[in-house]
Amino acid sequence: MANENVTKANEIVGNTVVKALERRGFEAEYVPTGADALKRILEIVPEGASVGIPGTVTVREIGALDALKARGNTIYQHWGPMSVEERRLARDKENGADVFLTSANALTRDGRIINIDGTGNRVAGMAWGNGLVLFVIGINKLAFGLEDGIERARSATIPNAIRQNEPSACVKAGKCVKCLDEASMCRAILILEQAVKGRKYHVIIVGENLGY
Repeated sequence: MANENVTKANEIVGNTVVKALERRGFEAEYVPTGADALKRILEIVPEGASVGIPGTVTVREIGALDALKARGNTIYQHWGPMSVEERRLARDKENGADVFLTSANALTRDGRIINIDGTGNRVAGMAWGNGLVLFVIGINKLAFGLEDGIERARSATIPNAIRQNEPSACVKAGKCVKCLDEASMCRAILILEQAVKGRKYHVIIVGENLGY
């Protein structure tokens, strides 16, 4: 019964945020599980479309990368072993793809999407690019307001720094200390207050905890 109550609560909250996103010009929907989100991704992304997938744990966690590859979509990503120049070119291709498939560090209950970035490629792709921006956001990313959302975004850099073996001050302190050192991963913050003019956005809110 407890799990059923949580599932129902997530659905109510998720659909409330969907309405808030729609008021801000985003297409949005709520799905209960990561499996449902993967099904919707395969329905939304056209066969034959190129897909840019930046540094997102969520998208990989639900198996979207492998599923799109298996279907024959061209995938651009900068994860994995490659030279500095290869990584730079891969990031450019991600941002120029037909679909930019990503997640968010935080989503406020009134429909603002918040992301923090160390390199800038991910937030650039969200704000400016050629095609559809498709967000997949777990229910754990919800924040009550803008300040809470920014703090939530900052906290996500700790597991990301650990994943990338970055000796950032937040890992050493166990919390964001708003450092300015070389290993800082908090260098650019993007707050999407509304859908950017000339771009199409689709947001899938998932009623499960996904990513960081």
